[in-house]
Amino acid sequence: MRRWRKTMTGLGVLAFLGSCGGDDKQSVPLSELPPKYARALCTAYQNCFGPVFDLFLNGTDCLAVTEQRIRNGTFPLLQAHVDQGKMAYDGSKAEACLASIASRTCAQMLERDSEACLAALDGKVELGGACTLDEDCKGKALCKSASGTCPGQCVPLLVAGQACGDDSDCQDGLQCSSDTRLCVAPSASGQACEYGSPPCGPGLLCLGKDDDKREPGKCRAAAEALTTPSGSACDAQNGQLCVSGASCVAQSFTLLTSTIDWLCVPTGSYAAGGDCKPGFADACARGYYCKTGTGLAALSGTCTAIPAAGGACAGGLSSCQPGAACVSGTCQNLAPNGVSCTGDAMCYSENCGDSGGCEPKLPCK
Repeated sequence: MRRWRKTMTGLGVLAFLGSCGGDDKQSVPLSELPPKYARALCTAYQNCFGPVFDLFLNGTDCLAVTEQRIRNGTFPLLQAHVDQGKMAYDGSKAEACLASIASRTCAQMLERDSEACLAALDGKVELGGACTLDEDCKGKALCKSASGTCPGQCVPLLVAGQACGDDSDCQDGLQCSSDTRLCVAPSASGQACEYGSPPCGPGLLCLGKDDDKREPGKCRAAAEALTTPSGSACDAQNGQLCVSGASCVAQSFTLLTSTIDWLCVPTGSYAAGGDCKPGFADACARGYYCKTGTGLAALSGTCTAIPAAGGACAGGLSSCQPGAACVSGTCQNLAPNGVSCTGDAMCYSENCGDSGGCEPKLPCK
């Protein structure tokens, strides 16, 4: 449903629960859409990524955080724009839109507004017309302002090679590269990804990349990567990961060949406060991560409580407890609009404004 569908970032990134559907003749008030829309999005991403998505959620409640991202985005401004005649909302067609989102396949994740969703919510401003929100623009379009000041102008979705801010700025099938900030066709399974190559498409993981040397990896389907059973050798560096419920843990380092030996062990094998070995996903008890040293000492550590707000960020997926984000090395509680912030990551809106408070990210001000 238009621009405020952009709620899953990087990821974050964000188990996706439930489904949406029902009689499309039942009218849904605009004010009641956020939890329903969050459920539809969570369902779609769970269906696409499968068990691997739970690893990246790392205990975060998808429905709760997604609803908050919607409520703290441009959603609160939509009713006013409907009242002003800049956009039209038909609540009797909302359920059909939500059902179309929830049923999307991975291949459909990069499609922008579906016909079902445009029938429910669409702008009235034609291309070239003045706008202040993407949702003001009719059809598949966005509001763009070269100066950053309002009003902006409704323009077509961006083509490959054009500068972008979000995936939703780009035409169907394209993503906004986090490296170049340009619209690009994503890499397919088996193709190079990141560090000079395009990002992987939906449902794919970029595995085997070297973050230290900034060397690209290769895209692999999540279902193909999580196949090694507990007790068998795995390889986290090259994307040979363990089945759901097991962690790929570093066992030893062979100096002569500069290789690490990996093994799948049941997740939660290491007790809180006890000795551990690093792995993907972390094999410590729930709420703990394996804190290691450096050099050869990086292959052993202690299961340490995941930092809460105010603590120094940990490494890997468990940087902070659910509900907090790592900002400039410190865990900060996720905040709604109006709360003071020190970085975009701590805002549900993903935008720490010029005034130092969380606020919606708008195409013009």
